[in-house]
Amino acid sequence: MAKRARNKPIIGFVGLGLMGRAFSKNLIADGHRVLGSDPDRAARAKFKRLGGEPVNSPREVAEAADFVLISVPNSKISIQASRGKEGFLAFSKGKAPALICDTTTADPADSRRLAAMCRKKGVDYLDACISGHSENVKNRIGLLIVGGPARAYKKVSPIFAKLLDDQIYCGPSGAGATMKVLINYLTCLQRCAIAETIRMGLRSGVKGDILYEALHRSAADSRQLRNRGQRMIRGRFTKPVSTVAVLHKDINLGMTLARRSGSITPLGSASLPFYDEALDSGYGDLDSAVVYKVFEDREKKRKR
Repeated sequence: MAKRARNKPIIGFVGLGLMGRAFSKNLIADGHRVLGSDPDRAARAKFKRLGGEPVNSPREVAEAADFVLISVPNSKISIQASRGKEGFLAFSKGKAPALICDTTTADPADSRRLAAMCRKKGVDYLDACISGHSENVKNRIGLLIVGGPARAYKKVSPIFAKLLDDQIYCGPSGAGATMKVLINYLTCLQRCAIAETIRMGLRSGVKGDILYEALHRSAADSRQLRNRGQRMIRGRFTKPVSTVAVLHKDINLGMTLARRSGSITPLGSASLPFYDEALDSGYGDLDSAVVYKVFEDREKKRKR
């Protein structure tokens, strides 16, 4: 059967981590056939238990699917997955997907590069990043931030409208990735500001529950406060939704974007060392709220 003969598009995933599986579960529930590849055997097994169809390579994903979605740790891996005899751009003649959509938090320069590679192969490409973590996606909550040809966006928009509760088209290739970098950069700065404020409040004798409630119910409230404030106050950094290692990547993408655009970064330059120290202290796999712990660690060092 030709792959576009069904009523619902066949969806293929390159990358079956938390985000890839979260999307896959909902796509399968919506009646789509979903295929996927990942070098990690455990990730493939979890995907199969959801009802997905594991295949051996990105090329097999591209040849079987109408829409290919990429969900990998960074944009260098996206480009790597496109290359070679088993890359998703190595599809046989007549077996090209209708669209390749990279949901990875990417360096915008890499997104534009991959877009050019896809154009040479005659395939539409979108940098379609997600603002929201895997738990949000499981609950169909999040913002799709899209760059690329408007006609390509129209192809995938109806599917994402069922998977996420919001989406925005930002412009040409690289625009979606740029907007995602800016969003994540701001959340990195917010985490440091929240940690600093909470640490000051607790050291000033304010009880944790009162401190959180007052901030939450005031003009200081934010999604980051709601998502990370209680974790910081209670020191609960396990079972991460997003790790500090991911935030370290995000703030560095922001600093790179700033250098390219000639922007000054006094707040970013002040915040980055906290993420560097978090990794150096072995907190990389903990929730990103653990940046708060760096404030505590610095206080202990100061007392010595």
